[in-house]
Order: sequence, then structure tokens, then C-alpha cells
Amino acid sequence: MPILVWSVATVWLFMIDACPAMPQFCREVTMDKHHELPPTARTPIWRTITKAAASGEFVLQVCQHCKAVQYPPRELCKECLHHELQWEKISPKGELISYTELNASTNAFFRTHLPLQIALVKLDCGPVLFAHMIHKPAKNGDRISIRSTRDLSGEGVFIAVHDDGDEKKQLRGLDSFLIQD
Repeated sequence: MPILVWSVATVWLFMIDACPAMPQFCREVTMDKHHELPPTARTPIWRTITKAAASGEFVLQVCQHCKAVQYPPRELCKECLHHELQWEKISPKGELISYTELNASTNAFFRTHLPLQIALVKLDCGPVLFAHMIHKPAKNGDRISIRSTRDLSGEGVFIAVHDDGDEKKQLRGLDSFLIQD
């Protein structure tokens, strides 16, 4: 079996090396077709986050049985598998676990907004979530607040705001893809 995996991987690498670059007209059609808006693909369960983001509220699901806060949104509690999950306003405070700077993207919209910082934040109430971030330098352990807002496609997104910085300045760094309320 390992020989088969190795040979398939080898063939794949040779195919990549042998393929010519994508013609310019194909690149324009396939990669730049939807560059004006961020991706809109979200699960139906995300709609509540988008609705709350329209009014600037930060909501997550809370299990009515064990009180565990859920992220990402789901149909059953991650702790007790109970189905009674209610959307509630949650404290947006947390701690920066790590962040990275993206310098490449397969999405045409995000390619025009590079580099992007993505933060991994552990909320004080338990869950860990990804959020856009615009603060340099940041260190693991820094205090972070999550802002819930909408991107240009109208979908809810989370923004990590450094507690020690100027919030308006940090948010201005993301103006190019957030709806201005």
C-alpha cells in the first residue's frame, strides 16, 4: 500500500510540473469573476450570527442542559449532545492564542486584500474561534475583544480587536471588506 501512495504522489508531482501556466483569459474568468464581494457560503445555522451582527451583537449558542457555550454553531451540544441550544449574548472577551498573516489566497476577493491577519482567540467563556485581526504587533496571551459585524457580502464575521489599542484605528484597517454601519 505505501508503494501505491508514493507512486500516486510522484505522478501528481510530475503532472503539476508538466502543466503549463493557466492561460490569461482563463485566469481572468475563473479567478477574478467575483472579486467584488467576500465569499457568501455559510451554513443555514450561521444566519443567526449574521442577524445579530447587523445590530453589533455577539451571540453564540448555549446548551440549556449543561450551559456549555458552543462554537462553531451546531445542532447538538459538543459536551452532552443535548439538542436544546439557545442563542445568547456572550461576553466577547478572550485571549489571543495565536495569529498568522495570510499572504496568499485561493479566493479572488481575499487576494485583492492581502496580507490578512487571522487570529485564534480563546474566549473567557470557553470556545476558541477564528477572527480577522488588524493589529501589529500582537503576542500570544494578549487580551482581545471580539466584534461581530458584517462583511460586504452581508454575512456575519468576527473581528479580533486588541484591548490595548485604538479600536477605531484597528477597525479602519478592515474597512475595505466590512459594511460600514
